[in-house]
Amino acid sequence: MMTPVLAQFGSPGQWMIFIAIILVVFGARRLPEIARNLGKSLGEFKKARREFEEELMKSEAEAQKKNAAASEDSSTKDSEK
Repeated sequence: MMTPVLAQFGSPGQWMIFIAIILVVFGARRLPEIARNLGKSLGEFKKARREFEEELMKSEAEAQKKNAAASEDSSTKDSEK
């Protein structure tokens, strides 16, 4: 079983320190913009991953069909001899 990365981060105290550092580095005004852009980027990444997996499955299915047809042709030729 895979443990989520954020669950490994640590205790609530460590989270508070992490949030404070982010506030200092980016400022409170930019955090919503950063979160929004991060969400959009993750959505685009998931979409691209899903499209890639679909294309991979499609090409894999085509390859299996070709292999099945080729083996069927060779078995038909062998039985004709």
